[in-house]
Amino acid sequence: MDPIERLTRGNERFMNGTSPDILSRHLSGQSPFAAVLTCADSRVIPEKIFNLDIGEIFVVRVAGNVAIDPSVLGSLEYAVEHLKVPLMLVLGHTGCGAVAAAGTEGEVQGNVGPIISEIRCCFGSDDDVRANVLRQVRMLPERSNIIKQAMGVRLTLGGAIYHLDDGRVELL
Repeated sequence: MDPIERLTRGNERFMNGTSPDILSRHLSGQSPFAAVLTCADSRVIPEKIFNLDIGEIFVVRVAGNVAIDPSVLGSLEYAVEHLKVPLMLVLGHTGCGAVAAAGTEGEVQGNVGPIISEIRCCFGSDDDVRANVLRQVRMLPERSNIIKQAMGVRLTLGGAIYHLDDGRVELL
């Protein structure tokens, strides 16, 4: 099946299977209870992993779940400053391709380079995925005054790892 046709049919199934109440409840705005920074990996879908519905969490996805880009930081700041989320979670995952790529030697071409460089900063521990998540948790308040000022006042910041093999989320 053509990819566009597949997306169109999927949207039709979504519209037919979704209560109009669920959709209309969010027309006037959003009020998620958490912001989740996670990997762009297509197997890592926070709404499914946590069994949540539309509008319950604010998700920012980027390869390697790194918080180095102004658009990633700005999106997370928006969730903190304007949506007033009380929780921010950095969610890494086992089998992360970005972490694996960072473990290989050599130069990385294109815009992936800064992502790989950021992940390489974490190497040297027994668990590079865990080390990367913990680094992002540690660096977020250093890279964003908005996040730093909200921490301890109205924002909790934490990390977790999603295990692809069994679906478990391990809080760090």
